[in-house]
Amino acid sequence: MTYYNEWEKFMTRLREISSSKWVDKYVDDNYEVMDNKLTLNSDGFACLTDDLEEIIDKYTGTEDWVKNNNYFGARSEIRLDLMDLIHSIINKEQD
Repeated sequence: MTYYNEWEKFMTRLREISSSKWVDKYVDDNYEVMDNKLTLNSDGFACLTDDLEEIIDKYTGTEDWVKNNNYFGARSEIRLDLMDLIHSIINKEQD
């Protein structure tokens, strides 16, 4: 099987299971679905991070906080909480 055929197989499988631009079902290296739950994909994670940084910039009026590592942990915690909320909503789970 050629690289092109492998790529086509992967893209076909991905289109079958994808939910949106930001979330997907997790697939392994053999293009098999590992979990039927939806999760943020790498683009979704990156955009969530960018959106969070924009919110902080908006309400603080500065971008100086980005250079200060003291805020890294708090930002990571908020991002994880948002990811949990998003995963619960898209998978229709409740606390």
